[in-house]
Amino acid sequence: MTSGFHFAIDENADPAQRLAPPSEAERFEGVAFSSAGNLIAVATASGNGVLLYRQKADGRYEDAPYSRIGEPTCQLRYPHDVAFAACGDGELLVVAQRGEVVTIFQINPVNTGHRIDLVQEISGPEAKLASTDGVALMPPDNRCLAVCNLASASINFYQRRSRCPIGFEPIPFFELTHPSLCNPDGLAFSRCGSWLAITNHGNHSVSIFQRRNKASAGGELRYGEEPVTVIQDPRLRYPHSVAFTPWTNHLVVTNAGASYVNVYPPESDYSGTRWSQSPTLQKRVGRDATFVRVNAANKMEGGAKGVAIHKQNLAVCSPEFGVEIYRFDETVLNHRPY
Repeated sequence: MTSGFHFAIDENADPAQRLAPPSEAERFEGVAFSSAGNLIAVATASGNGVLLYRQKADGRYEDAPYSRIGEPTCQLRYPHDVAFAACGDGELLVVAQRGEVVTIFQINPVNTGHRIDLVQEISGPEAKLASTDGVALMPPDNRCLAVCNLASASINFYQRRSRCPIGFEPIPFFELTHPSLCNPDGLAFSRCGSWLAITNHGNHSVSIFQRRNKASAGGELRYGEEPVTVIQDPRLRYPHSVAFTPWTNHLVVTNAGASYVNVYPPESDYSGTRWSQSPTLQKRVGRDATFVRVNAANKMEGGAKGVAIHKQNLAVCSPEFGVEIYRFDETVLNHRPY
């Protein structure tokens, strides 16, 4: 059965735009687009901050960040990933810190000058965080916050407890574990929230889980118990982050230990949806000479780290090259849902 999608990106295309780190001390690890695409957030791990870039009228982004979250106004400890979600007229910005803390900010509307307020911090023994490397809000209503723990090989889910003021329960209501999870470094939901993909830095794989229906989960929100696919492609090298394309559910996976990102298509038949073990595309990113130099010293470094998608914009980030933004083409050939 044909799966009814088209995804394409020029393998040889240069990025449409590059955002260079403001200094060598700013180590880019995670990147996210706001829900409207008018902001980009970048987690700078060694710089202990989050940089915010605004979109210009021509669709490009300003070369320099307009704002920085971090000291002296707010202390962040090795921020590793960022995620946005719409919240009223503004945005929620969630920051996962490897120091076992998740911090939630609210970016208020343009007419307030994009004022940034600290909303909540999730931390402490009851939060069960262990080397917090990735974070995502569950579509379509952002009612759950998911966090991946590198050290405990688990994904924690935190329920939203109120909309106004916005807040999440500080104790996870569900912890996803599975033998395929090994040093999980990044995670992403599909646009509909039906699928959850997790990159496993420790065993060079990607695990994809489906949200269970309420009847089989006792009325609760659950993913699992078994992954529908574990991608074990030998071309994966310390996979770091993952993103779903909005309409076709291709998986874009970055490799911290390789100079390319991989794109894996979904494959649907009457038994359900799975993901291919082979990429339809392997897109080189960054500069080869820089990658070879860094990777020679550390096989887990040199490649792309964070990844984010908004409409036809694909952003990848790295400590070595900053942020690169590419354009891709995505077309649904028929309307078969996944």
